[in-house]
Amino acid sequence: MFPRALILALAVFVASTACLSLDINNQTSIRQAATVLAGGIFEYHNISSTAGLFTQPEPWFWWLSGSGWTTLIDYTIYTNDTTYVSDIHSALSQNLGPNNDFVPTEQSGWEANDDQVYWVYSALTAMEYGFPALPCDTPSNTGSSCPNSWQSVAVNAFEDFVVRWNIDSQTCGGGLKWQYDPKAKGWVGNPMIPLSTRERLMSVSQNYKNAVTNAGFFQTAARLARYTGNQTYADWATTVWNWSITSGLIGSEYHVFDGTSDEADANCSSVNHMEWSYNLASYLHGAAHMHAYAKEDTIWETIVNGLVDSANTTFFTPSSNATGIMYEQICERQAMCSVDNTSFKGSLAKWMGKAAVLVPSVAPKINALLRPSAQGAAASCSGNNSTCGTKWYIGGFDGQTGFGQELSALDTMLSLLAADAPKLSVSA
Repeated sequence: MFPRALILALAVFVASTACLSLDINNQTSIRQAATVLAGGIFEYHNISSTAGLFTQPEPWFWWLSGSGWTTLIDYTIYTNDTTYVSDIHSALSQNLGPNNDFVPTEQSGWEANDDQVYWVYSALTAMEYGFPALPCDTPSNTGSSCPNSWQSVAVNAFEDFVVRWNIDSQTCGGGLKWQYDPKAKGWVGNPMIPLSTRERLMSVSQNYKNAVTNAGFFQTAARLARYTGNQTYADWATTVWNWSITSGLIGSEYHVFDGTSDEADANCSSVNHMEWSYNLASYLHGAAHMHAYAKEDTIWETIVNGLVDSANTTFFTPSSNATGIMYEQICERQAMCSVDNTSFKGSLAKWMGKAAVLVPSVAPKINALLRPSAQGAAASCSGNNSTCGTKWYIGGFDGQTGFGQELSALDTMLSLLAADAPKLSVSA
């Protein structure tokens, strides 16, 4: 038997000498690379599971499975490869919950607002691109709409967020708390790793009004506004955005900070200034949809440009010889990113690519960042084994791998295809 250290060294050597082939100037090459990575993502699918989940290393996070299925919806739409449609349908159906809002009984006591919204993004994405519908729960002869249609699911979740916002607005003048269930269980993270929104104590989760949660509500409202043309959704998106500014979650030059708290009458008087890429990304995508909804209004275009500039200064170019390559600046250099942290770059790449479509004026800025990032991501992958690393700026595989790394790489490849995807639809 080979020593464990030798096996790892061989794996790193093989991976670094057989990186994923990618020509960022060739759409066929990009699709082929995405196909390899989609297959790698699907290998994480726990076939024996009846809950439509992906196998992940400990600690295991339900929200990441939702993120994975959303990416496979994008993959299906962008490449016209229908390989995963039935599995996507099965997974989403199994996690809709009794109220068709992605609050399944199995996640009771664990699910938080941000977990839910990362599954809601799958319904929103399917709605916008006309992804094949789930089998309708309502018999066709009733004449009523399907309660499990993509739009119905997204609206149901939006209404959940409205109810919770009204409850949580007793403090801080508004804002959703991370955790909506006061009896929910918490998870204690490794004290040696910087705390992310997923690694906070239960006492914090029930008082913490965090960016990813409120950005998720904002994005959901904004996407429904663009799709339906309904001013009510736009009004809610504006309300959440304005609160995010006044609370300090969005600071000067559009930096997006992790959260604030109403614990012990703090009333959100101080802000946790940690910056994670998926927080900014969540607001960016919502703002791009608000621009598309508002049409001639330049306010949201200015906001989108500001968020892209902030992303550029915070999450790109880790060194002078890695211009335009994405990295998670809090944890990546130190090799201390947790399971969920490694997936955050995927959200930023995904929503930057879509923002470039919704706000064409910002496309040159975005493409100048996504293209070198995709090249760096491909260099971190090991070809046929489709194993991708965390650090995209070292010119090869760094020996770190997992579901989050694979997902981020795939999202970044797909972001280069967003401009050629079918046009986002609107409701009839």
